[in-house]
Amino acid sequence: MTETHEPEVPQNWPYGHVGVQLTDDDEDECIEVTIHGVKHYLHSTTARELSNMLVEKIDEWNGIATRVGYPGV
Repeated sequence: MTETHEPEVPQNWPYGHVGVQLTDDDEDECIEVTIHGVKHYLHSTTARELSNMLVEKIDEWNGIATRVGYPGV
C-alpha cells in the first residue's frame, strides 16, 4: 500500500484514522504512528519534524479556509 485516503464515513473518529504511541524498548525507532491501519515506525527526530510540517500546513490551510468562509481546524 503506497497511499491511503480518508474514508467516506468516519470510523471510530479519531482512533479509526490515526494513532500514535511509543514503541516498547526500541530506543531508535521509538514512535509508532498508525494511519488508516498502516503502521509507521519513526525516530523521534523524524516524528518531531513530521509534527512541525503538519502544523505548518494546517496553519496554511486554516488561512485559506477562513478567507473563503470555511471554519479552520
